[in-house]
Amino acid sequence: MRRNRAYRHTPRAFSLVEVMVSAAIGTGVVLMMALAIRSGTEGYQQATGRIDALVEARAALSILADDATTMVGVENDEFGWIDSSEFFHEIYFLTLKPASAQDPEEAVGDVCYVHYFTAVTPDAPVAGASVSRKLYRRFLSSAEVLVRLSSGQLPTLNSDPDGAEVIAFNVTRFLAQPLSATSDFGPLSDWEPGNGVPEALSVHFQVVDNDTARLMSTESDWDLDTLIARQIVLEDNEEDESNFGRNFYLDIEIGHDN
Repeated sequence: MRRNRAYRHTPRAFSLVEVMVSAAIGTGVVLMMALAIRSGTEGYQQATGRIDALVEARAALSILADDATTMVGVENDEFGWIDSSEFFHEIYFLTLKPASAQDPEEAVGDVCYVHYFTAVTPDAPVAGASVSRKLYRRFLSSAEVLVRLSSGQLPTLNSDPDGAEVIAFNVTRFLAQPLSATSDFGPLSDWEPGNGVPEALSVHFQVVDNDTARLMSTESDWDLDTLIARQIVLEDNEEDESNFGRNFYLDIEIGHDN
């Protein structure tokens, strides 16, 4: 009499080839995910850098507009404009500021002094860049201004960054063209020295993001004298829009606190 044997089904083990193929597929999937995450992170950082540049530029222009709309003075030496170069200007003038906008220990009135200028300095705001051009604002409270006015002189013009505050980084254009009327009812035209305080400022302000700033490693680059700077900032580059400077235009009416 035969006994029926019970046969068990033994699962077949994976072959070495199957294991290697599975590992390769898994590795590929992981690499694709890592690349996607990296790409997304870089895109986010670039977008954040561009947004930061825009926010910073708008904040700087807001400060300038606030100073210019409360500008005071009628004499020729109470407003100054320096055509430093084709791309960079300087302006300085008296402006009215409440005590809350001044150093509390230096506030004895409301007539203050501001000076806007740009300078290339070594303390670049991004890794990989050794220098950058910044927009500076030198501010003197009413007590300092009063001391100078009592001697019959305006504050001494000083473009030293050590005595000023940085209000914008990575600046590739700061043109603050003063305007004045040619007659009582005539249109505004470019202001000329000797015409007193202008009636308006036409500002063209441009900044670049950090990725673009890293490509500009020398002072000549920031002066826009080199080929690479002109290609990055001044010439159209449709293949990489991130290299375009961010442009801002602003017309400021002087002497009217809007």
